[in-house]
Amino acid sequence: MSQDCKLERAAISTCTLLQELHRVLADPNDPDEVTRGIILGTAMFCDETVGPFRAKRLMQAAPDVVLREDVYVTDDMAPLSSPVLEAFGKHLLELATQRRSTMGELQATAV
Repeated sequence: MSQDCKLERAAISTCTLLQELHRVLADPNDPDEVTRGIILGTAMFCDETVGPFRAKRLMQAAPDVVLREDVYVTDDMAPLSSPVLEAFGKHLLELATQRRSTMGELQATAV
Protein backbone atom coordinates (compact mmCIF):
# COMPACT_ATOMS: atom_id res chain seq x y z
CA MET A 1 0.00 0.00 0.00
CA SER A 2 1.46 3.33 -0.99
CA GLN A 3 1.46 6.00 1.69
CA ASP A 4 0.12 8.70 -0.64
CA CYS A 5 -2.74 6.83 -2.30
CA LYS A 6 -5.78 8.11 -0.40
CA LEU A 7 -8.15 5.83 -2.30
CA GLU A 8 -6.19 2.73 -1.39
CA ARG A 9 -5.66 3.76 2.26
CA ALA A 10 -9.32 4.64 2.70
CA ALA A 11 -10.45 1.40 1.05
CA ILE A 12 -8.21 -0.83 3.16
CA SER A 13 -9.10 0.98 6.40
CA THR A 14 -12.81 0.84 5.61
CA CYS A 15 -12.72 -2.81 4.58
CA THR A 16 -10.84 -3.79 7.74
CA LEU A 17 -13.23 -1.80 9.92
CA LEU A 18 -16.27 -3.36 8.25
CA GLN A 19 -14.81 -6.85 8.63
CA GLU A 20 -14.42 -6.27 12.36
CA LEU A 21 -17.88 -4.72 12.62
CA HIS A 22 -19.41 -7.67 10.78
CA ARG A 23 -17.54 -10.12 13.01
CA VAL A 24 -18.89 -8.42 16.13
CA LEU A 25 -22.48 -8.01 14.94
CA ALA A 26 -23.03 -11.07 12.75
CA ASP A 27 -25.68 -13.58 13.78
CA PRO A 28 -24.69 -17.09 12.68
CA ASN A 29 -28.37 -17.83 12.01
CA ASP A 30 -28.80 -14.82 9.71
CA PRO A 31 -25.42 -13.38 8.59
CA ASP A 32 -26.92 -11.52 5.64
CA GLU A 33 -28.89 -9.24 7.95
CA VAL A 34 -25.71 -7.53 9.15
CA THR A 35 -24.37 -7.35 5.59
CA ARG A 36 -27.57 -5.63 4.45
CA GLY A 37 -27.24 -3.25 7.41
CA ILE A 38 -23.69 -2.37 6.41
CA ILE A 39 -24.81 -1.74 2.82
CA LEU A 40 -27.71 0.39 4.05
CA GLY A 41 -25.41 2.34 6.38
CA THR A 42 -22.93 2.93 3.57
CA ALA A 43 -25.71 4.14 1.28
CA MET A 44 -27.02 6.45 4.02
CA PHE A 45 -23.51 7.84 4.58
CA CYS A 46 -23.03 8.50 0.85
CA ASP A 47 -26.49 10.02 0.53
CA GLU A 48 -25.88 12.34 3.47
CA THR A 49 -22.32 13.21 2.47
CA VAL A 50 -22.54 13.81 -1.28
CA GLY A 51 -26.28 13.93 -1.97
CA PRO A 52 -28.71 11.38 -3.36
CA PHE A 53 -27.92 11.70 -7.07
CA ARG A 54 -24.15 11.52 -6.72
CA ALA A 55 -24.51 8.73 -4.12
CA LYS A 56 -26.62 6.74 -6.60
CA ARG A 57 -23.96 7.13 -9.30
CA LEU A 58 -21.19 6.12 -6.87
CA MET A 59 -23.09 3.07 -5.61
CA GLN A 60 -23.86 1.95 -9.17
CA ALA A 61 -20.19 2.34 -10.12
CA ALA A 62 -18.90 0.46 -7.04
CA PRO A 63 -18.81 -3.05 -8.59
CA ASP A 64 -16.89 -1.71 -11.61
CA VAL A 65 -14.34 -0.01 -9.34
CA VAL A 66 -13.73 -3.28 -7.50
CA LEU A 67 -13.35 -5.21 -10.75
CA ARG A 68 -11.21 -2.55 -12.43
CA GLU A 69 -8.86 -2.15 -9.47
CA ASP A 70 -8.85 -5.90 -8.71
CA VAL A 71 -8.87 -5.02 -5.04
CA TYR A 72 -8.89 -7.17 -1.98
CA VAL A 73 -7.39 -6.81 1.48
CA THR A 74 -4.75 -9.41 2.24
CA ASP A 75 -3.73 -10.45 5.74
CA ASP A 76 -0.48 -8.49 5.48
CA MET A 77 -2.30 -5.31 4.38
CA ALA A 78 -4.83 -5.20 7.21
CA PRO A 79 -2.27 -4.25 9.93
CA LEU A 80 -1.30 -1.21 7.85
CA SER A 81 -4.69 0.27 8.66
CA SER A 82 -4.25 -0.23 12.41
CA PRO A 83 -3.30 3.43 13.14
CA VAL A 84 -6.58 4.55 11.56
CA LEU A 85 -8.58 1.91 13.42
CA GLU A 86 -6.85 2.71 16.72
CA ALA A 87 -7.64 6.41 16.30
CA PHE A 88 -11.24 5.52 15.50
CA GLY A 89 -11.42 3.28 18.58
CA LYS A 90 -10.10 6.08 20.80
CA HIS A 91 -12.67 8.44 19.32
CA LEU A 92 -15.48 5.97 20.05
CA LEU A 93 -14.20 5.53 23.61
CA GLU A 94 -14.21 9.31 24.12
CA LEU A 95 -17.78 9.52 22.80
CA ALA A 96 -18.91 6.72 25.10
CA THR A 97 -17.19 8.34 28.09
CA GLN A 98 -18.76 11.73 27.33
CA ARG A 99 -22.20 10.19 26.90
CA ARG A 100 -21.94 8.37 30.24
CA SER A 101 -20.83 11.52 32.07
CA THR A 102 -23.67 13.62 30.64
CA MET A 103 -26.29 10.97 31.42
CA GLY A 104 -25.26 10.60 35.05
CA GLU A 105 -26.05 7.53 37.08
CA LEU A 106 -28.80 5.27 35.86
CA GLN A 107 -31.45 4.44 38.43
CA ALA A 108 -34.02 1.69 38.36
CA THR A 109 -37.54 2.76 39.24
CA ALA A 110 -40.48 0.59 40.15
CA VAL A 111 -43.57 0.80 38.01
